[in-house]
Amino acid sequence: MQTIVTLVATQLLKWQRILLQYFVLCLVLYHPLFAAGNTAPPAYIVDHSRSPHARLRPLPLEAVEWTTGFWADRYRQLCEVTLDESWRRLADPEQGHVLDNFRFAAKPGSGAYAGTTWQDEWLYKWIEAAACVWRMNHDPTLARRMDEAIALIAAAQQPDGYLSTLPLASQKPRFQNAQDHEIYNMGHLLTAGVIHQRMTGKDSLLNVARRVGDFLCANLGVTVKPYMAHNPSAIMGLVELSRLTGEAKYLACAQFIVDKRGSEPRRQPLWAMQPGIDGTDLIQDRVPVRSSREIVGHNVFFTYLYTGAADLCAERDDAKLAEALDGLWTDLTARKMFVHGGVSAHPITLSHSAPAVEAAGAPYELPNSDCYNETCGQIGVFMWGYRMLVHQPDAAFADIMEREMFNGFLPCLGLDGRSWFYRAVLRRYDENYQSKGWNDMAQRGAPGRKEICCPSNLLRTMAQLTAYFYSRDEEGLWVHQYGGNKVTCRLNDTETFALEQITDYPWSGEVKLVIRQAPAKPVAVRLRAPGWAAKADVAVNGKPVSKPKVEHGYLVLGQVWQPGDVITLSLPCNAQLITADPRVEATRNQVAVMRGPVLYCVESPDLPAGIRVPEVYLPKDIQLEPIQGLFSATTALGSKVVSLRGQALRLPEAPWTGLYRPLGQESFQPLELRLIPYFAWANRGRSAMSVWMPVGLGTR
Repeated sequence: MQTIVTLVATQLLKWQRILLQYFVLCLVLYHPLFAAGNTAPPAYIVDHSRSPHARLRPLPLEAVEWTTGFWADRYRQLCEVTLDESWRRLADPEQGHVLDNFRFAAKPGSGAYAGTTWQDEWLYKWIEAAACVWRMNHDPTLARRMDEAIALIAAAQQPDGYLSTLPLASQKPRFQNAQDHEIYNMGHLLTAGVIHQRMTGKDSLLNVARRVGDFLCANLGVTVKPYMAHNPSAIMGLVELSRLTGEAKYLACAQFIVDKRGSEPRRQPLWAMQPGIDGTDLIQDRVPVRSSREIVGHNVFFTYLYTGAADLCAERDDAKLAEALDGLWTDLTARKMFVHGGVSAHPITLSHSAPAVEAAGAPYELPNSDCYNETCGQIGVFMWGYRMLVHQPDAAFADIMEREMFNGFLPCLGLDGRSWFYRAVLRRYDENYQSKGWNDMAQRGAPGRKEICCPSNLLRTMAQLTAYFYSRDEEGLWVHQYGGNKVTCRLNDTETFALEQITDYPWSGEVKLVIRQAPAKPVAVRLRAPGWAAKADVAVNGKPVSKPKVEHGYLVLGQVWQPGDVITLSLPCNAQLITADPRVEATRNQVAVMRGPVLYCVESPDLPAGIRVPEVYLPKDIQLEPIQGLFSATTALGSKVVSLRGQALRLPEAPWTGLYRPLGQESFQPLELRLIPYFAWANRGRSAMSVWMPVGLGTR
């Protein structure tokens, strides 16, 4: 009997080893991260890991994992709702048209192209977002959809590498009109191919992207005029393709686009106002980039151009280009940026005597109701700021990035995860406002709205957000942003440093950083002291650090850490009244409210019946207390926000009998005021809203 039992046990162990070997073999053969020829490099979003002129190094996407809190909630919604909703819309032949356009491009004459000229990039950005989410959760549905999309993209690509569905599906000649966005679309394909390969290990989209890159290298400046890259997403894509493949020609092509911009200003038949005007501020084509001193033109064109130029500065020693970018950044943030991070004042304007659309205004020209502030422009500033930060580390860049995160582009995504804004205005007095063109929609999901470039751009940015929270250098870890997460940083091939952020930021200024793993040597932890905070107190294991070392806006804590050590950062999170430079005429004698990094607004659903938004005045000594929840919240996310409550003033409309009257006839009345985060407005139906409110002239 014992012999039989021993024999059976031996056979079971044998089969167990066989099954285990079979499992490992299947994993090696079929899993994308192990498949032959498809070994994934570190999953960087922007790969400065070997850039000779970048002072900070990136962390792979999977190095940071959301845990609980503000951004964890938004990321969870992205995975569960927004990513699927975006796919549904782009795949819808009646609404999105995107997949059908690729089918028609692969078989010209099989159907009619529909949608905008820049429609292709919606799919490319969706793939970026999906690949990043897949890296974290390995969702088979995402993998299947990405493979389906990539097959359509590859089928539409031409033998010479060209790919833009509008000319192909419509059977029209290439490069007849810069507004067809051919190079813009291909630029986003370059980035998507790189990101997809880094996240999945597959070369399927990268192979398409390399052929696109080869096409641009061979034709841009030869058969294709440089100004066709007027919406310059290709610069970032080419630089990242060069970083991944090691091929210098892609970097040279990116350099060519930057060098040519403004170096040979061409006459603009579409935009020129009068004979003799060459070049245009619309596409920053009037002055060479290295000689540029002011922000002009289209918000996406200039942010993408300068983001790409900053990428070049990380790869090549170009002091003049770096100096120009410093001056342009200062011009933007000190004279042309809205309080929430918006960067385009006008739907249409004149700039140096020539028209410019969706553009920055003159210095301090920052209107509230009719500002443009396209979401993609705010995202462009976020990307540009990150490149500036890694090139010359300073908390001021991370401060602007934070402003964009909470107030610049987040407001453009509804609390339901299914609706979007195209523009981020700062005031709407008429809750029944209707679109008057320029994709201007006051309420989320309003009929007729074009939901193409900005929702897809917001989608990929939210999916990649952890990549911007930290950097590393030879001394240790830089903490740029705050939120509940775990981070694991490889200091070198053998040493790892890991910590966890435990915080209710931005609702609380208390951030606890618990060391989870550390080497037996000193490691520097640099914590950004936000510019909005009057002070930043720090303690280690409960003991206050009386005079912490501060470098470029970062608190520096360097020591040998032990697992379980706790760093506590305390930031005062009181509501503050914010004023603008008096040269900003649109906001004179008005204030905005910020609590921590979050901008607030008054919205009509929170006012008593019969009181309108223009009637609200704020005393300069108003005391605002935080209260939990969005009033009348209909979503779980709404219940988690922090609103504000305080005694304000009301100026009744009734006494007004004409447009003007003498000063001194005001009759203020007390008003119980509620303010909500600006990112949460327009989630309870049509509403009026204002960020800026006049300061009361009377007493409470």
